[in-house]
Amino acid sequence: MRSRHFQLMRLFGIPVKISYSWFLVAALHLVLVTFLYLPRMVWLPRWQYLFAGALMTALVFLSVLVHELSHSLMARLEGVKIYDIELHIFGGWARMAEFRLPLTELRIAIAGPASSFLLALMFYICTEIVQQISPDYELRLPLRETFRYLLVINLLLATFNLLPGLPLDGGRVLRAALWHRRKDILSATQTAKRMGVWLSYMLISYGLFRAFWGDYLSTFWSVMVGVFLKNQAEKEYRYRQQQQADSRAEWAARGQWDVQGTVGAIMSTPAVSVPPDLRISEFIDRILSAHRYASFPVAHNGRLHGLLSLERLRQVPREDWERLFIRDVMQPVDDSLFVPVRASIELAERKLKANRLGRLAVVDSEGLLVGYLSLDDLKR
Repeated sequence: MRSRHFQLMRLFGIPVKISYSWFLVAALHLVLVTFLYLPRMVWLPRWQYLFAGALMTALVFLSVLVHELSHSLMARLEGVKIYDIELHIFGGWARMAEFRLPLTELRIAIAGPASSFLLALMFYICTEIVQQISPDYELRLPLRETFRYLLVINLLLATFNLLPGLPLDGGRVLRAALWHRRKDILSATQTAKRMGVWLSYMLISYGLFRAFWGDYLSTFWSVMVGVFLKNQAEKEYRYRQQQQADSRAEWAARGQWDVQGTVGAIMSTPAVSVPPDLRISEFIDRILSAHRYASFPVAHNGRLHGLLSLERLRQVPREDWERLFIRDVMQPVDDSLFVPVRASIELAERKLKANRLGRLAVVDSEGLLVGYLSLDDLKR
């Protein structure tokens, strides 16, 4: 459900989207605050509990939004393109283009927790002001508890996000520091990913421990968040692996197989390949908007999985872009879609004319993607 969303508004020109899954956690938060938390803290008429609970839920929503908006505005200051902000059942994220410097990632990552700490300070000041100047005890108490609750929520949001493991902000800070030191983003990502996986196992273990005390809500939530963090950390590392494999292939293809009369002499290096587990919506936003090719090789860790043609992509309804992945619409790899780098140009021409795509992936002796070939390459 996290992928199904609607656009709520635009802030500073940035689309803000809400996943339908967010309404589940909002409703759960409203129930817990209204019927469990507030009755323990203050006595109020029943309708005021509901009103205060709705207000607290809305302010928690705004706190998460401010956190993600801070990432986005810092990224904009750094010259990084922002696609949108999405709020979902596990919080939210800001989708943005790639950045090439570790200090850029460091500044973007730290902006979110910094804004949450500032919000916590603001709610602390509000708590003290209400405590000092409000003469009405019945009004002062619920306001004080509301501000105190939001103070704690923002402190927890900032502190949790600073834990040093991907995909949390602290994991991105760790990766930026290691990237700056090692000059290798893949190695830095691997370390930050391992920390993220370790943190996810800790969270899952804590949830299972709470089950022995009958706290099944904490168990469910801790396990869900732990699994989510683990999957996102591993996904981030796979993405960086794919990027490095593409870079190695491009570097190797520049001259290693430039043998007259072979495919290696006329092929284009694969400037862009697409991972099979990328959502169609992300492909259109991040890749197609920057690279207007008629087709793309689909590869994972340098291994060819298939070819994606825009003609085939146009047949997918727009409402399915968030639900479907590249692997769902690509043409799966078979012998007609690739050719060895040392194959003859005559063989490549026959395959290009026979596969109806007019495109061929080029692979080396180990089966890794090293180039791309079209009928236009043959003509040139």
